[in-house]
Amino acid sequence: MKKYYLKVYISLFLIMGFYSCAQGDKNWILDQKDLSSKTEILSKENFYDALRFRTDLKLNSNKRILFTSIKNIEEFKQKYKQTDMTLDYVIRDRLHTAIFLGQKRNFLQSMDGSVFNLPDNYPAKELTDQVIAVIGAMYYGNSEVEQLENN
Repeated sequence: MKKYYLKVYISLFLIMGFYSCAQGDKNWILDQKDLSSKTEILSKENFYDALRFRTDLKLNSNKRILFTSIKNIEEFKQKYKQTDMTLDYVIRDRLHTAIFLGQKRNFLQSMDGSVFNLPDNYPAKELTDQVIAVIGAMYYGNSEVEQLENN
């Protein structure tokens, strides 16, 4: 009987831990002073939508969004490692992620709405590596990063 209660307590503890880790400070994702709705993001000239979307999942969104303080998309036109792919192609196509330039901070919003803070003041190459690492640690993102690394 004690083993049963121990398993229940451990399970509840783990569930609470996972739930709290998945939550982020979402209040600053869409600063109400700057943007009144998500649809306004799409009309911004510094928003570069994902080139591919995940249609096989039933989540809040079919793409992720990288909010970055980098102001110029040209910084993402560098080659990714020793490939013919650019950084923005890797992010937008291979990782199903839109890029929203000129933001106050760097963070990634996942398809389920979770927020992952990223280091500020990183150049595009290092920021891309951080995005790949974060997405690679995600349940669904892991397979995307594996496919990227296998190409």
